[in-house]
Amino acid sequence: MRNINNQFIIMNKKFIFITLCVLLSGCMDIGKRASVSATQSSGSESQQSEHALSQHWIGRYSLYVKPEAIMYDASNIGVGYGFEIRDSIVSFVADGFQTYFECECSLQEGQDQLILFYKKTTECATPVPFQNVGDTVAFITCEQGKYYMQSPVVPDAEWAYNKKFLLEKTSLDTSGEPDDDSIPKITYWHENFEYGNEDDCLDRWVSAIDEAEFSAALTNYKNMQIDSTVQLSVTKEGYVVPLENGNSRILFDNYEQSDGRCIYQYKGYLAQINCYVFEYEGFEWEGLAYIPEADGKECLFQTEALFSPDHKNCYCIDATTESGDERVGVIKVFQITPVRIEFMFGLWSDRIFPQTVCWQDNTTLYMKALREEDGADQTHYYKISLDQVR
Repeated sequence: MRNINNQFIIMNKKFIFITLCVLLSGCMDIGKRASVSATQSSGSESQQSEHALSQHWIGRYSLYVKPEAIMYDASNIGVGYGFEIRDSIVSFVADGFQTYFECECSLQEGQDQLILFYKKTTECATPVPFQNVGDTVAFITCEQGKYYMQSPVVPDAEWAYNKKFLLEKTSLDTSGEPDDDSIPKITYWHENFEYGNEDDCLDRWVSAIDEAEFSAALTNYKNMQIDSTVQLSVTKEGYVVPLENGNSRILFDNYEQSDGRCIYQYKGYLAQINCYVFEYEGFEWEGLAYIPEADGKECLFQTEALFSPDHKNCYCIDATTESGDERVGVIKVFQITPVRIEFMFGLWSDRIFPQTVCWQDNTTLYMKALREEDGADQTHYYKISLDQVR
């Protein structure tokens, strides 16, 4: 059985996650709703051996379904589903809250239609929703170049099955996919970061770029968007934040003029990482609080978190210029895991002060900054390769 943390990452590598309120017991029942006879199943496999699969079906398929409202007692449980169709093998994967299984499927190709049948389980941490070889997994159709799916095991936002979903299709790299070791990663950890430590000086890691290169990266970068339509319950005590384990956390406002001061204002939800976002006011500073559904522990940022564009290895940064007794530029780097936002390390400078920052790729930052020269601020543009920081 896989570690659940690893399951989430594996799924993130292949498929876009969907937000669905799915209960495991429901999955066990719905798998019995549609099946075919052994004759049909074997017939579909024989058809594949006699006729090559039309190449336009080859690819990865995924979808995103958002429930109309968060169920208070279900904690907005999410499960991701994806299909990978190749010439020689078809796989179906489900990964999410208390759910993980991978199945191999057989298929039958018709006129602009594929029917997928359950063949065998290749890996699972929870029971699969199929009882017999030949159970129907899904119908995939091609209509005017777009791909749609109906399935007896994937409900829509209102718990109706066999509904029609528009799929997102991406191509396969038939030359072979890179292994995890070939994907750049940020590996440096220094949780005891503090201003003044020479090992964490930002100046050591920046290299100059021109304004045009920075502007191009800034135009292309798209940060995760906070969904303000997702609502939370509010009681007289404060906001009620539902957690994955079925419990909830209540955010109590404290208006005292002391270190315990904390006032929250809800901004919305980040579906990509299952996280609630609040404006936060403390005693000495204000910013944003990010509270994951997995553990309910808030992570405080002084600015809006900037998330890396590739979710295979997801990171975010908090880039600020702090003005106190002396001005200091700070970039804090965090890793996004299935259960929390973890601080990795920080970089500081008393000469370079971030103004606008964006991700150029999953490990590289581009930055417009002020730099103090001869007593005056000058605008400079920099590149920071975070995977090179040691």
